[in-house]
This record gives sequence, C-alpha cells and structure tokens, in this order.
Amino acid sequence: MGSENRALPLKARGNRRAGGVRDAAPPDGSAEHRPETGEYARQAMVSSARAHDRAAMLLERMAAAHPDEAELHLHSASRHRRWAENDRRLAETYAPPESEPDIF
Repeated sequence: MGSENRALPLKARGNRRAGGVRDAAPPDGSAEHRPETGEYARQAMVSSARAHDRAAMLLERMAAAHPDEAELHLHSASRHRRWAENDRRLAETYAPPESEPDIF
C-alpha cells in the first residue's frame, strides 16, 4: 500500500430511484441503528490493530534476519505500527457506550 492514510473520507448519500424518491428502510430497521453494528465495527478495528502489530513484528524479525533489506522492512514495520495505532484510536472513538474495553 503506497498511501499513508488508508481511510478514505466518504460522504453518505441515500439511494434514489429514477423519480427522486428514496428507497424505504428495511422492514427490520436500518443496520446503522442496531447496537450490535457498532460493537462489530469496534471488534473489527481491534482485530485489525492486532493484525498490524503482528505484521510489524514479523517485518522487524525479517529486518534482523536480512540486514541488506533491513531499511525497507523497518519502514514497512513503522507504517504498520501507525496503522495499528490509528485502528485503536478509531475503536476507542467510535465504540458504542455500553462496550467493554479491549486489551490492546
């Protein structure tokens, strides 16, 4: 990934039919209003942070094992550490109020 900022800013837009009328909400309610949706998103961010930490550790071990490529591996490891920190920050920021904190 060449981008320093993985998250792209998105703007919410409603679905519109040809006549300009929005689609009706699903019969069981919108997913964004369900409590489990926020918890699932938080767990996904925590999982992503842990995966980035594992990748960074692997890259650091690769740097130690291959000194000729160490600079590239360490650069990638630092990028994964930044992404992990960003995922943790997002998990804390957007966690539902009733969620329990995870050990990062």
